[in-house]
Amino acid sequence: MESCNCGDKAEIGATVDFQCKICENTIERFSIKKPLKAASLAAILAYGGSQFIDYAITDNRYPLAVESAVLEACHSAYQEPLSYQGFESKKKICLCALEETMNEISYIRYKVDEKGFLRAFENNAKACK
Repeated sequence: MESCNCGDKAEIGATVDFQCKICENTIERFSIKKPLKAASLAAILAYGGSQFIDYAITDNRYPLAVESAVLEACHSAYQEPLSYQGFESKKKICLCALEETMNEISYIRYKVDEKGFLRAFENNAKACK
């Protein structure tokens, strides 16, 4: 630590004064010590980091047009008419397969390897039955 002009060891901190705008009297005053600054900075960095990780890892949505097209192709892949119950069952399987595939394959990877996406989607559809 460096020393003050008065010869004592320097103590790092900040003082916050709340003053009246009219008479400029101090209404409230408090000091911020160095450990509190470090803790505040660490908390801010931890929160920001957790938000980034949450976005980067769990934000696995594809563009809505892509999701819609994949689900439409999955629904209408059957050539014969389906009963309402059959259609609802197929819709649940398609939604399950899409959700599982999106968790497995990012949109960027989907754009690069569409065949890999289709293989994963097919395997997930079988697993969702």
